[in-house]
Amino acid sequence: MKRAAPSFCLDHLSLVDLDALTVIEAAAQAGFAAVSLFVTPVPISPTPDLLADKSARAAVADALRCSGLRVGIVEPFMLDEEPDWHLLERSAELAAELGGTVNILGLDEDHARLRESLARMVDICRKADVPAVIEAYPLSAIHSPAQALEFARALGPEVGLCIDTLHVIRSGGHWDDIAALPPERIRHVQLNDGPLQAPQDRVNEAVFDRQLPGQGDFNLKALLPILPDHATIAVEAPSRAQSKGSPHERADILMQSMRDLYAAS
Repeated sequence: MKRAAPSFCLDHLSLVDLDALTVIEAAAQAGFAAVSLFVTPVPISPTPDLLADKSARAAVADALRCSGLRVGIVEPFMLDEEPDWHLLERSAELAAELGGTVNILGLDEDHARLRESLARMVDICRKADVPAVIEAYPLSAIHSPAQALEFARALGPEVGLCIDTLHVIRSGGHWDDIAALPPERIRHVQLNDGPLQAPQDRVNEAVFDRQLPGQGDFNLKALLPILPDHATIAVEAPSRAQSKGSPHERADILMQSMRDLYAAS
């Protein structure tokens, strides 16, 4: 029996050149059920600082309420050698207000110190009453989902995983590696596609040059039956080639790629 398509989440990186309000509006018009957001400025996105700008924060909260969209993951939560703990605490509190999940990237190559930072970040999330997930990224200190699972297990049963299909493939992984994960740990899944051969500039690929789900060589159809029903299924496919057109048109293309992928699976 063909598995019914879930509702989908639009992750902010897919429309990275747009601010949060525009992403919310485009996601709602395209039929997404959820949206993931950057809440503090990052160099690649024009999103305002929702911590410092009260009017922008109120506008985002109002847009979410009016659209009926729920929030998927909230970013950025990057744990480098010297995390800004005050910023991270305030960001976690905002993620809780928005009803989202804190998505943690581990960038500190000193694993002993990273473990301490992860423990502190998870404690912050507990106090803020906001869920947390760890995302593996092969160019970070946490290279693979299996390694992310090791960290998550040490932190407690409530800590989940964010699975990005590009990162799985670029880490040398396979869908069998995802099937081996405890399904209850898989909380957020970011679908995208691409060639099996990695380009020379992998950072550019990750941020600006992914393919739409179903349009590359990752064989996403084999992954879909593995994904647990409770997981949020998102599209995270930023692409300069897809950056033309209105925000609504671009969100429509992203949504259609997800629908087509599930219809063909």
